[in-house]
Amino acid sequence: MAETEIKTGLYENTVGLAERFAKVAATDPIAATMVLSGLVFVTLSAGTFGALVAGAVLSELRRLLPNPRAPPRQAR
Repeated sequence: MAETEIKTGLYENTVGLAERFAKVAATDPIAATMVLSGLVFVTLSAGTFGALVAGAVLSELRRLLPNPRAPPRQAR
């Protein structure tokens, strides 16, 4: 029961937040420009961070997998 309330509350808060941003952006062209520039800035930042994390994870996975073209590692 509590899980359903949490999911419903999260959905309502998310939708309510989007409605408030739309209402603020519709009041003035300058406000709309500011909301849009913030959206672009956050999207580019999050996308860049996601790409860097994905590259780091793939790099580590590639290092862990054996490479048939590389010479074998010497025992230490």
